[in-house]
Amino acid sequence: MKDIILETKGIVKKFGSLVANNNISIQVERASIHAIIGENGAGKSTLMNMIAGIFKPTLGEIYVGGEKQVFKSPNDAADKGIGMVHQEFMLYPDLKVIDNLMMGFEKTHHGVFLDKKKARIDILKICKGYNFNIPLDEYARDLPVSMKQQVEIVKVLYKGADIIILDEPTSVLTPQGIEGLFNALRLLKSMGKTIILITHKLKEVMEISDAITVLKNGEVMGSVLPRDVNEQILANMMVGRNVLFDTKKSPKTLGEPIFQVENLSAHDDNYVEKVKNVSFDVKKGEIVGIAGVAGSGQTELVECLFGLRKASGGKVIFNGNDITKKSPREHRLAKIGYVPQDRLATGTSVEANITENAIMGYHITHGFKHPMLIDYKQANDFAQQVVNDFRVKTESLKNPVSSLSGGNIQKLVVGREFEQDIDFLIIEDPTRGIDVGAIEFIWQKIIDISQQGISVLLISHELGEVMELSDRILVMYNGEIVGNLKNSDTLDEKEVGLYMLGGKKDEIAQ
Repeated sequence: MKDIILETKGIVKKFGSLVANNNISIQVERASIHAIIGENGAGKSTLMNMIAGIFKPTLGEIYVGGEKQVFKSPNDAADKGIGMVHQEFMLYPDLKVIDNLMMGFEKTHHGVFLDKKKARIDILKICKGYNFNIPLDEYARDLPVSMKQQVEIVKVLYKGADIIILDEPTSVLTPQGIEGLFNALRLLKSMGKTIILITHKLKEVMEISDAITVLKNGEVMGSVLPRDVNEQILANMMVGRNVLFDTKKSPKTLGEPIFQVENLSAHDDNYVEKVKNVSFDVKKGEIVGIAGVAGSGQTELVECLFGLRKASGGKVIFNGNDITKKSPREHRLAKIGYVPQDRLATGTSVEANITENAIMGYHITHGFKHPMLIDYKQANDFAQQVVNDFRVKTESLKNPVSSLSGGNIQKLVVGREFEQDIDFLIIEDPTRGIDVGAIEFIWQKIIDISQQGISVLLISHELGEVMELSDRILVMYNGEIVGNLKNSDTLDEKEVGLYMLGGKKDEIAQ
């Protein structure tokens, strides 16, 4: 007989007239890894937020250990052993790790004073039990991304979680980091913990999960076992059509270099050097990928390349012109497009509506009939084109961007750049949080524009994405280019991963 630790019965969640979840009934076995997959807007996060006590169901019931629960807050869910690790880490960068772990679950003595000594003992016991080696006295901002993820997992364990919900946990990890995470998840499972995994990486679903539930349009399309399906079947269940995983690349002849970076250096906001004497070029029609563990200098490099950060040394040349000190507006006027990594803080104004966000950049490069006034018909026509072409799920262009799921915001930001007239595109994590159908579409769009002669600089934490799309791969480590690798059938992810971890270095890169 199955030992069911978590069950939902007929869960419905409505936001106004929008039905995000419709009659969701699932069962999760104790001490298992249960994957929840589906397209953007399928209702995965909404369902998990109800299980974690963040949202309240409109209809339906949630059972934990066979007992019906009514969660009024995340604390209620935590009291029943449910913890959630969100895709966007919830750490305070200027606090030490131990303070982040204690926050909201502080231990005291005499009912008044913080008892850090007792908290440290309990946290170290958890870390030892699950083979986590976390520096408790370092600041969160100084940790690599894989370590931040461990901190988030320890945080929910410290609060007594028996059911751990992980939202896209491998989105910024190297192959070696993913392997380490999966080993940790298997250990958690062996010690009686239950894992619910939200992900769009079907290869990982097949590798790590014991059971899989597929959602589409807010409804359960099926619950299956990995042994009974393959990636293709899962993808077809998610999007309702045959999904092809191979991109169509035609032979192309690369032109002369049109974008050149010469001995570029830059500091972060704390005046720490993050980009160190970096040099490379991008040829006309070439897709150059940049791979690297988060924090290796990619962010500061890209900000310099698009005029968002001042370089401390070196030059950036585009079509023979020095653009090192040019503003983002001047970059756009030069026909350079940009998709930022942070779709919320940099890529959008979340309270502005969809049309207003869609024309960001467009208003500079294309303008309107009256320079001082927005032609709303023209703006709405362009926004509707982006929404249609990139399958952004929304009820109205007048809705705020905050009403969209993360994946649909991503499609809007990517789409508005692809629909404009550009010669060079800088694009960071283009498919972050996007489902397999949209990944297939965006990958092919990147290849198509490169075959039309548009050059692309692709910065992605998805190593498979970099290797699938790039003609050439640059690897950053500790602010330097340590690898300049021609992409070929003989290049594998583990070799690139060694460069990303500083284990290899090319002479040609220096």
